[in-house]
Amino acid sequence: MFSSTNTLQKSAHAYRDISEQFVIDASFLWLLRSISVKQPHYYLTDLADLEKRIDANLDGLMCNFELAWEICLEELRFDQAGEAFTATIIAFRSRDVNKIKVVIDHAFVNDDTFKGVASAMAWLPKPLIREWLERFLFSKDLNHKQLAIAFCSITRKNPGECLKEFLQREDCLSHIGLLKRVVRLIGELKLYAFGNALLPLAEHEDIDVKFWANWSIVMLGEHKYAANLQAYLLSDSPFSSIAQQVIFKVLPIDKARLLISDFATQPERLREVIQASGLIGDPHTVPWIIDKMNNFDTAKVAGEAFTLITGIDLDRYELSIEPPEDIAAVPNDEHANSNVDLDEDENLPFPNVSKINHTWLHYRARYKAGSRYIMGIEVNQNNPATVAKLTSMLKQAGQRQRASIALTLALLDPQSSFVNVKARSLV
Repeated sequence: MFSSTNTLQKSAHAYRDISEQFVIDASFLWLLRSISVKQPHYYLTDLADLEKRIDANLDGLMCNFELAWEICLEELRFDQAGEAFTATIIAFRSRDVNKIKVVIDHAFVNDDTFKGVASAMAWLPKPLIREWLERFLFSKDLNHKQLAIAFCSITRKNPGECLKEFLQREDCLSHIGLLKRVVRLIGELKLYAFGNALLPLAEHEDIDVKFWANWSIVMLGEHKYAANLQAYLLSDSPFSSIAQQVIFKVLPIDKARLLISDFATQPERLREVIQASGLIGDPHTVPWIIDKMNNFDTAKVAGEAFTLITGIDLDRYELSIEPPEDIAAVPNDEHANSNVDLDEDENLPFPNVSKINHTWLHYRARYKAGSRYIMGIEVNQNNPATVAKLTSMLKQAGQRQRASIALTLALLDPQSSFVNVKARSLV
């Protein structure tokens, strides 16, 4: 006959196994979501489904905070974003100051843990986080201020007058982590009152601060500063993709074409040329883009550029085919292959060139050469209907298209906020 002690021990062990699975699943699903928000085949409904699954696992941990926290502490040793996210949710939900201090300190282990903690703070209900946000904004610890500004960036919340102080205090200006988040936030929230404060930072010695200062100045309507972003286009900088998005949306079409011609002769830059053509949105380039669908290496990205200009979805209109079998998938299972990065085009449809050609011949009269289009909508600053159409499309498109639409809206209309398409959909 089993003793009551043994029964309790087995019961506790069973509960621990369940809680461990909840922690592992919540962390993994958050990581999956962080990848999905940048994927072309994910839509708002798909993100909402993922978020429900994350919440279900997090709710499962609420039955026993102490056990959940014990497991989270063990997982934190991996210094990964997903584990930092889950631990932060549990810490704040417990309302235990000591637990919260642990996760806040853990945020500054590396960039991944910072992302996980900041994301969790934005995930939590406002009543749970409001008081802590105020504490962090006015904390003597500049790291706390940086985390609070990151939260404001994710949630697109205006932190108020403290920004003015951050841009004047020598200690804040010397804290690069805080400074680059502040200058970035000014552009994200389009805080015109701080435009002049950004000008000297556009030549800052720190490359991150310099980039975000110039980016924010462009977001505030000073499009001539896009020229300062051109140096990032042909570099291996992590900012090259962001710079490309902005530059080819603000430059006049004739100047954008000249810029493309600077690297169009370089075969290794063909992918960037196709992407830039899609960003410019001139239907004049569509026949050339369709021609690039005949090349295995550029077929998918050319299909994406075609859709970005025309709004014609390849899957929805049955304009895609199964990829040829001889195209190697990346990553693959070969041990000798050290490339483990996800193929950027992995989740894009493979275009049916013949059908697309026929479709374009049928619909091309609807598009005016020399004009800008995004998802089939003509971008016209003088037409209020443009903003309304783009705002509506922002709710319907895939994630990668939503990112492009959100940027177009922010650059087109001084009153339009820069929507964070990576933000939680279930609010």
